[in-house]
Amino acid sequence: MLSLEEIVAALKEIVGPRFVSANPVDRINYQHTLAYGAFRSLPDVVVRVESGDDGRHPLCEILRFANEHRIPVVAKGGVGMGISSPLKGGILLDMLGMDKVLAVNPALQYVIAEGGASVYSIHYALREHGLMLPNYGSYGPAVIIGAMVNKGGVGYGMTRYGYIADLVIGLEVVLPDGRVVRLGALANDGTEFGPFQKWIHLPDLLGLFTLAAGSLGIISKVCLRAIEGRREWLHDYCYSFRRDQLEQVQEALLRLVKGEVVFDIHFTDRWQYHWPMEEGLYDEAKIPADGWFFLKTVLFARDSEELAYKERRMKTIYEERGGIEVAEIADKAMGAEAQRRGLHGWPDYHIMGPDGWCSTVVRHTGMFAVTSKMYPLTFLKEMYDLDEAAKRECGLWDAEHSPQHDSYVTRDLAIKEEYFVFYNPYDEQDVAKLRRWMGKVHEFCNKKGVIWTAPTLATKGPFPFERLGNLYDLIKEIKYLIDPNNILNPGALAQG
Repeated sequence: MLSLEEIVAALKEIVGPRFVSANPVDRINYQHTLAYGAFRSLPDVVVRVESGDDGRHPLCEILRFANEHRIPVVAKGGVGMGISSPLKGGILLDMLGMDKVLAVNPALQYVIAEGGASVYSIHYALREHGLMLPNYGSYGPAVIIGAMVNKGGVGYGMTRYGYIADLVIGLEVVLPDGRVVRLGALANDGTEFGPFQKWIHLPDLLGLFTLAAGSLGIISKVCLRAIEGRREWLHDYCYSFRRDQLEQVQEALLRLVKGEVVFDIHFTDRWQYHWPMEEGLYDEAKIPADGWFFLKTVLFARDSEELAYKERRMKTIYEERGGIEVAEIADKAMGAEAQRRGLHGWPDYHIMGPDGWCSTVVRHTGMFAVTSKMYPLTFLKEMYDLDEAAKRECGLWDAEHSPQHDSYVTRDLAIKEEYFVFYNPYDEQDVAKLRRWMGKVHEFCNKKGVIWTAPTLATKGPFPFERLGNLYDLIKEIKYLIDPNNILNPGALAQG
């Protein structure tokens, strides 16, 4: 077994000394996740991966070296939601140097980018051609496309178009032994036709490397389906409901998704607006005093006729169930103010940064942790009530901890539900409250059958794996075939 000094020396030979660090400060900075303080998993060494103008990169050589010496490897995904937690130490790959948007095809409406390209930069390139990803993000320049594919990333437009992974029509992946494979549309790259559709004349293997948490290969290229899109085709609304109207909220969401009326619905509660209102970012007089749930809704309409139909259907569904329109939030959280901060007038609902919605809360609270999961819309009321009860029991249901919900309604008649808690990572009592609450969430979620997205699945105990039955056994067999030395993000996809 190589010593850390020997590993660092070998990696410097591969990528150059400027791109390798075992410095404790760098290791701590790179290990951050959205649950910083709850999961403290440090890499042994950080490696920055750069690609040249000709597209060449050292990924293959790095993985061959790591595989030969059985060194764990995890690819960093920008902001990070567990996939950036090196559970077994080893090498953490900073992919931000593989950031090129390689091709945009306006005629066939696809884009090809390197695995480390930010979603933000991909949108920038598409908008130069009058295109957009139908699932557009709220992340600023931080989050990279490889991580979005690996961990089920989402964005505005999920109600109509689904996960970012649903937009993937091709991948290029580097396997643990250094081999490069091209899947889906990218398998046809290099021909006269080039990449144009997901399906080729072989079984579809794209799914092996989507939502796989980097456990089977490192994504070096992504080919995504785009659509024609302009800023003026997106129309922003917000409706509020009282706390005792959650059943009506659930009914409205089901009807809007079934009727394919909306482009996107974002489900939040009043905790998200408590501190922004305290800071005067919103005019509190223009927000219903008893409004608790806020449904930020986007319609996609190319002309006034299409907009009139969709707007009428949306308003009818919301208002028949007691919803009240709140222009103050639509304008400032989604419309003019968000557009001013965004790129070329496109809203960029920043999570962090000076104007980010989390930054306002952090100024008054602390760091945040989030659990992210999918479950049917028909269980929205029951799950929200369970989470509120757990937070109250753990002493977290107050403004100091801002226990907000920030969730995406999906086209699958489901909801990608994110439970937030803000806390002091340096206060062991506060961390203990957080861990107790997370344990309660894991217990009632696992029993009911949620689909976990973050933090990493390995933190949820054995049940999410075991309930899959022989499918889990098959996944372990595939993992062993592709990665027999278990170097790629060990523990994240399959336990042991």
